[in-house]
Amino acid sequence: MNKFTRILKLIVGLALAGTLFAPALSPAQADTQLTIADIYNPLKIVRADLTIPNTSITALRNSPKVYTPASLSLSLDGKASGNLTVDIRLKGTTSLQYDGGDIDGTPSFKIKFPKAITPYGYLGLRRMTFNAMIQDNSKLHEYGSYALFNAMGVPASKTGWLRLYMNGKDLGLYLNLEQPDSVFMQKRFKDITQHIYEGKANEDWDIGNADGTADTGSFLVDYGWKVTPNKDDLSTLFDYMSDFIPKDWYAGMSVATNRTLLIRAFAVENFIGHWDSYSGPLKNNYFLRSNTKGQFTYIPWGTDNTFGENRKTEVLGDDFFVPMLSSTSSHPYDSRKSYRGKAYVMCIQYSVCKRQYLLELKAVSAKATSMKLATQMQNVAKLINPVLAVQYQNVPSKFTLAKSEQTRSISFITKRQQQVAAILKSNGIK
Repeated sequence: MNKFTRILKLIVGLALAGTLFAPALSPAQADTQLTIADIYNPLKIVRADLTIPNTSITALRNSPKVYTPASLSLSLDGKASGNLTVDIRLKGTTSLQYDGGDIDGTPSFKIKFPKAITPYGYLGLRRMTFNAMIQDNSKLHEYGSYALFNAMGVPASKTGWLRLYMNGKDLGLYLNLEQPDSVFMQKRFKDITQHIYEGKANEDWDIGNADGTADTGSFLVDYGWKVTPNKDDLSTLFDYMSDFIPKDWYAGMSVATNRTLLIRAFAVENFIGHWDSYSGPLKNNYFLRSNTKGQFTYIPWGTDNTFGENRKTEVLGDDFFVPMLSSTSSHPYDSRKSYRGKAYVMCIQYSVCKRQYLLELKAVSAKATSMKLATQMQNVAKLINPVLAVQYQNVPSKFTLAKSEQTRSISFITKRQQQVAAILKSNGIK
C-alpha cells in the first residue's frame, strides 16, 4: 500500500466515522452525548430501545445464535445515542432452555456494531452484552462479582443497568455487561493481544485440547486468528500443565500465565461461590487472553450463579456453598462430586501454591469489607427494585423472591468471611 492509498483510506475511514468534515459540537450539543461512564454507571439505569424487524425476529427464532440486523438507541438524563445500526443475536446456552429465554420472551442479547457502518464502534465499543439475568433471582450477582474482581485487580468487565424496550415492549431490567473483546484488552493491557480464547464447559487444560480451528475444537478463538491462525500458545500452556512435578509445574505457570492473577482469580471465584467457573466442577465461564510472548491472563465471566445461588430449589433463604479448599465439588443441579479445574486442583495440592491461594483468599475477604461490598449491593438493590416491581407486577411472588434473594446474597458475604477465617486458622495463617 503506497502513501497516497494509506492517506485516502484514512480520510474515508474518518469521514465514515463522522469525525472529518463534521462541525465541532457546541457545548450544549456535547452535553447531550452519552459517555462510557454513563452506560457503565452502576447507580443509573439507562433506557435502551431495541428495534428488531420482523425478518430478524423470524431469523432469531430459527437461528438464535446467528447475528441479524436491528437498531438500538440509548438514553439517560437527557443524553442520547441516536439510532445505532447493530447486529444482534441471542446469548446463552442453558438460559435459552428456560421459559422466556427465547426471542418471544425475555432473552439476553449480544450486540455488535458493524464495521462497515460504524468503523470505530459506539463510544469505542465494538460489542455489548445485555443480560436478562434469568438465572439470578437477586439480579445482584454479576454486579457484585465483577466489582470484587476489579477491586482485587483481576481484569474483569464493567457493568451498568438497562431498562430494555424491544419493539416498544418493556422487557424490564437488564445488566449491560462489558464484553471481554479486543477493545477490552486494549484498555486493560499494555502489551499486544495475540489470542482471546473462550473456555467451554468441562474442557480442561489438557494436552490435545489445543485442537481445531478458530470455530472448532475444545477452545474457540474469539480474536487473533486472522493474524495468528494457530493455537500454538494454547498448546504450550497445556504442555506446562502436564508437568506433574509440583515445583516444576509451579515455575512453568509463571512463564505460561500471569500466575499471581490466576491464583487471585481462583480466590475471588471461590469466595463468591462461583460454581459455574473454571475452578468449579463445570470448568466453565472464562476467557484466556494471550500476549505475543504466549503468556496467558485469566478473564472471569458468567458470574450469575454466585453468592450462594441455589436456583434449582428457589427456596427462600437457602445457600449453596462451594468448598473453597477442595479438589472436588458438587453443584445445585448435580449432587455428585466432580473434579474441578486442573490448574486450581494442582495449586491447592502443592504447598507453595496453596499458601499463596490462601493469602489471596484472606485479601479477598478483607477487600469485601474495605470496599463495603454489602453496602454497595444494598444500594444497587434500592435502585433496581422499582423497575423489578413493575416487571413482576403480574407475578408478585417473583418480586418477593427477588427481594429475598437479595437479602440472602448480601448476607452470604459475611458467611463466606467467617468460613475463610476458619480455613485460614486451620492452615496456620493469621
